[in-house]
Amino acid sequence: MKSTSLGIICSALVAVAINSQAAYVDITVNDGSPNSNYGADPRAGIQESGEVERGAVSNASWDLRAMAFDVNTNKLMIVSGFNPLALKDGIGIGDIFLDINNSFTVPSRPPGGNAYLTYSNATVGYEYAIDLISPSNGGLGYNIVALSAGSTVKSGLYAQNAISDPATLVASGADTILSSGTFAVTTKTSTQVLTDLGINIGNNGDTNYIFTFDLSAASLANGATFRLTETCGNDLLVGHLAASSLTAVPETSTWVMGFLALGAVGIMIRRKAKLSA
Repeated sequence: MKSTSLGIICSALVAVAINSQAAYVDITVNDGSPNSNYGADPRAGIQESGEVERGAVSNASWDLRAMAFDVNTNKLMIVSGFNPLALKDGIGIGDIFLDINNSFTVPSRPPGGNAYLTYSNATVGYEYAIDLISPSNGGLGYNIVALSAGSTVKSGLYAQNAISDPATLVASGADTILSSGTFAVTTKTSTQVLTDLGINIGNNGDTNYIFTFDLSAASLANGATFRLTETCGNDLLVGHLAASSLTAVPETSTWVMGFLALGAVGIMIRRKAKLSA
């Protein structure tokens, strides 16, 4: 009877381990740009959920809301009111640019804030890009790209959205592809984002598109600053990953398996003691 009960307990603990969530931490920071709010962000000082850039369309379907990072899996997560797989008025999601040597501080914009961009990495200080492969046409691919002085990006479409410096990578032989991957898009309500991911973005439109990227190929030992816009620049989203936060924390599954191992050792010792008696 005791062994049966123990088996039930162990099975329950293993189920908890299997179903545990990845350890995503909200890294969203205020983009530093004058903005237009259509809602309220409950995260003090961030103001990115329920906010778009000045002169932009102020509603949920253009809003970029949060960035999160899991140091255990090296994955970057985006929470967006904008569907990255859908064209909206001919506009799609932009590429994600990474600075890893603190040459780019928050807010993450190039010197002078020029709207129409044809600049190189040497000018603006990005070391990597997450280059999305036709996401607006239903594609699910992306490349992690190491940029060089010859890497270039193209600008966004509208002068009124210039403050967010919308940009996408112009892929060329000057870029080094470090890895390729695919991303799946899931949807969650704002309540589910809080319950499942621990990110409180408030209720500024109840459809949130969640998508992630594996950055294991990028060198992030010194931390990183991430920036993302739609190709029109309607919103700018910035995330900052501090170097001090990069120590991996054991997930729930790791702790549970550790406790199971200790329990097994205890049972063996107890049985041995009974046999000796």
